[in-house]
Amino acid sequence: MKVEDIYAISPNKDGWRALKNGTRVKLGNEVKLGNWVKLGNRVELGDGVELGDRVELGDGVKLGNEVKLGNWVKLGDRVELGDGVKLGNEVKLGDRVELGNWVELGDGVELGDRVELGNRVELGDGVTSNQLNNMFIQSFPDESIFWKWVTPDRMSPNFDGGTPLHYGKGAIIETSDAIASDQQCAPGLHVLRPPYRPEWVGLCNFDHNLICLHVKVCREDICFGGIPTMDAKIRVRKLEVLD
Repeated sequence: MKVEDIYAISPNKDGWRALKNGTRVKLGNEVKLGNWVKLGNRVELGDGVELGDRVELGDGVKLGNEVKLGNWVKLGDRVELGDGVKLGNEVKLGDRVELGNWVELGDGVELGDRVELGNRVELGDGVTSNQLNNMFIQSFPDESIFWKWVTPDRMSPNFDGGTPLHYGKGAIIETSDAIASDQQCAPGLHVLRPPYRPEWVGLCNFDHNLICLHVKVCREDICFGGIPTMDAKIRVRKLEVLD
């Protein structure tokens, strides 16, 4: 895709430009695109965005103002980057990754699908979200007490779908298909790190009638222990209901 192709057709009243291949993009003021840039459908670039050579943007990608991407960066579908984000060379972001404002990622950073980093997070060169998850897991003691929020009849609220489970006192609940990964929402049992409540992390409204149970989890059974700014909701393969 050549830069002159992008500017061949003026934007419509909503700001979208139609490219020669039928793709529609929205570009802010003073955008700079390097050689061999590939834009997916309905990509939106804010003011002052700078893209290095051979950048590939997936469908529905949204970049905030003053975002700067290094060479060979690859962004999955529906990635959203806040204002002032800077990505080093050869960064790879999975589908639906969301980065807050002024995040800086070093060269060769790799983040898996649906990873979310808050504002002003800085990661050095070569960091991966799987490495970060393992670091968080190893920071827990041999046994941890987490909170499991359930309905008044002690059933799982199924925020993420799946089969409802009953959390009786003293029960040991285990799922066989949970594996360790950088994916917060994947097969497994989801618990919250105290003192987090479900409405604080966007799982439900504040006026819910859920009750809090204390559950014990061994470190070896933690599959997702967190990454920076994404460490309230923990995914485990096995737990024991204490009360």
